[in-house]
Amino acid sequence: MNFPPMMTEGSSRAFKFASSLPALGWEPVVVAFHSVSGPDVEEFPFDVHYVGQELSLQDFGAEQLSRCVHGLRQKKLSFPRFGGNVRSNAGAGENGWEKKARTVAEQVLHDNPDIEMIYAQAPPFAPHRIALELSGKYHRPVMFDCIGPFAVDKLEMTIMHSGHSVTMPSRELKEFFLRKYRGELSHDDISIIKNCYDPETLQALGAGHEAGALMRWVFHIGMTNGSDLKHFFYGLSAFVKSQLAVKGIFSFAFTGSGYDSAMRYLKKYGLEDLVEAGPVCSHREELELCLRADIFCVVLGGSRGAEIFVPERLYDVLGMNASLAGVLPDGLARQLILEAGGRTASIGNSTEIAGLLQDTLHLWYSGQLPAVADAAVSNYHIRSSMQEFLREMAARLPLV
Repeated sequence: MNFPPMMTEGSSRAFKFASSLPALGWEPVVVAFHSVSGPDVEEFPFDVHYVGQELSLQDFGAEQLSRCVHGLRQKKLSFPRFGGNVRSNAGAGENGWEKKARTVAEQVLHDNPDIEMIYAQAPPFAPHRIALELSGKYHRPVMFDCIGPFAVDKLEMTIMHSGHSVTMPSRELKEFFLRKYRGELSHDDISIIKNCYDPETLQALGAGHEAGALMRWVFHIGMTNGSDLKHFFYGLSAFVKSQLAVKGIFSFAFTGSGYDSAMRYLKKYGLEDLVEAGPVCSHREELELCLRADIFCVVLGGSRGAEIFVPERLYDVLGMNASLAGVLPDGLARQLILEAGGRTASIGNSTEIAGLLQDTLHLWYSGQLPAVADAAVSNYHIRSSMQEFLREMAARLPLV
């Protein structure tokens, strides 16, 4: 739902697919949630039909806007939505969004009879439900993209047995579904389209990393609870206290859905003066922040599903010049970071976390921070992902 302006989980993946299609002779049309207006808002190479309210960069503070575009719970009654106020979550009120999205999508299909396929992503399930209904009404094939398990099992099987294309970003997620529905699904029921980075998008950004006296860290926080963050920030605080001086040596920036929670712990441990950037409100802004970093560190908790979850921003960073690190449990994200030449520590071990940070600082001082491995750079280029995407389209579209 949070397509432009902020590429949260799932929407970054869909955005890359849509952005690549025009050069291949296809014209994507997107139905999305809130729009954001202002002089710094980036434009997109396709039509976007918004079903929520238009939010102005001039009318809302950065913290409020960041919470909205990330779909997080609002602290105050800040954003108008469908004639009312947002009381809990900018992405909440799914029924209101779903009703209007269905109307807008039907109008798009009516106005564009040459549309040949519908793409829908879940969770949440609403886009899949709308796509299934529109497929039956307008006789269009659907590509159901599943980036994680659904909350309601029977809805999963509705999609799996629909006869339409079902895609997922990793073999690990596919195997999760095959184990869950052993005997009801086969390997041929699910296709894999990997997540990726787009070098053209990265090349269009501003100036990237420059070696200097200041070491910049970006910590991407996701799927964490209070216990996870307590361990991480205790280790971070111990690392900072072990330094003879910190001002002018390194700076921190925080991204991801856990930004707000991170800010509370930074204040608790007296580390807020080391934070270089405030809340991030746009895709481009977050990418530029990562591009300037010496270290991009994924911080994940041990929540349900964490073992098969990889933040989409990690794939973008594979195409940058930053080194990788991770403070996280065992799982797919840790595996990817290690295969890409990065280093990791366990989220539940504060001593190990402090040691990872200290060792990374020593590598930076000596000019030996490891770069992303060439194999990872090659494997996750958008070229291979779009080949998989087009192959899946070709298998489902009728022959002309």
